[in-house]
This record gives sequence, structure tokens and C-alpha cells, in this order.
Amino acid sequence: MISIIIPTLNEENFILNSIKPLQNLRKKNYCEIIIVDGQSNDSTVNMVHPYVDHVFLTNPKRSLQQNLGASIARGDILLFLHADTILTEKHLLELNNFHKDYSWGFYLISLGEKIFKYQMLEKCINLRSQIFNYATGDQGIFIRKDLFNLIGGFPNIDLMEDVEICKILKKLSLPYIIKSQITTSSRKWKSDGFIKTVFKMRLFRMFNAVGLNPNLLKKYY
Repeated sequence: MISIIIPTLNEENFILNSIKPLQNLRKKNYCEIIIVDGQSNDSTVNMVHPYVDHVFLTNPKRSLQQNLGASIARGDILLFLHADTILTEKHLLELNNFHKDYSWGFYLISLGEKIFKYQMLEKCINLRSQIFNYATGDQGIFIRKDLFNLIGGFPNIDLMEDVEICKILKKLSLPYIIKSQITTSSRKWKSDGFIKTVFKMRLFRMFNAVGLNPNLLKKYY
């Protein structure tokens, strides 16, 4: 079984688009869906109940939320999915090829935009992921549960927990990269400004690369 773990915080506008396409496989016990909510003050929690197997409430910290979801997951593969990322049945079934030679991996992504700058951005994200063997949470990181437990889960940090866990994992083995693209929202580039967001994310990764504590960057995110 695959356990899909989704951390949420005020995601009423996106979450159903993420979980509804997976209901057929969920009903066949191919997967379970676990929502770990960080105390949303919108309708997120009420909306998801008919479509998921478990809903937990905790403090709004993504590393904490994902680790909590993993701790009760029944599947032998853990798939960490953002609430604004859409995974189809086809994408999920591609994990059948995630065989014993691999212990973790991720998908390539599409931003779902026809505008040139977004298409170039997704190409850059996907190329970077394939060259450097790491992903962000938008890319649906999946990990065998025994390995996840062995490394102690996501680091207890406020930001960039996805990059940090990939840094740990790629020291142990290469990722299994699924090249069919899942679709994630471009909302952060639209709401904060395209150039500003690209620059900010590059700056964060540069600081992370030189060892700056991600918790210090949280207030600028």
C-alpha cells in the first residue's frame, strides 16, 4: 500500500482537486490518504473528511505534520504530497515500477501554465532535479517507510525540510525519478511576483548550501 501524506493549512481552494482524482484507487485499498492539518481556520478539515482515511490536527509546521502522518501510515511506501499538487491515477500507478533497487524518488513537475516564463521555470526545476538528485515538496517525494524511519524522518526545521531530507537520502542511494509530470500550482510565483519569488528561492538555496540554518530564513519566506 502507498500512504499519501498531505500537510494542510487553509487549503480549501485546492485540496479537493488534489484528493478527488485518487478516490478510485483509495477504494481499492491501493492507497490511503492522510491529512495532517496545521490548525486551518477555513473549511479545509470539514471538506476532506469524506475523501480521506485519517485527519489529524497539529501545530502548523510542515516537517512536524509530515512526520506525524508517517507515524500512523500503514503503507510501505510514503508519498508526501502538497495540497496544491495534482496526482492522477496514472501517476500513482507508476510507483509499481519503483522496485527494490530504489528506496526513494520523486516526480518531475508541470506548473500547468502556457505562459513562456512558467514553462521555462518548470524546465529549469526539472533539469536541476535530474542533475543534482533532489526535489522540493511540490514534486511528490516518495520514500520507503523503513528507510524513512531509519533516517528519523524529516529534519525538525521550519523551512526547506524537503531539500534537507533529499540531501540525506541521496547520500544513501540515487533517487527513482518519474518523468511523467505531476501538476503543481504556480500560485506562489503569482501572489509574490515571478521575479521576486525566483530570486528569493535561489537565495534561500544558496544560503542552505553554505550551511545557514533554515529556521533563520522562515520569517522571509
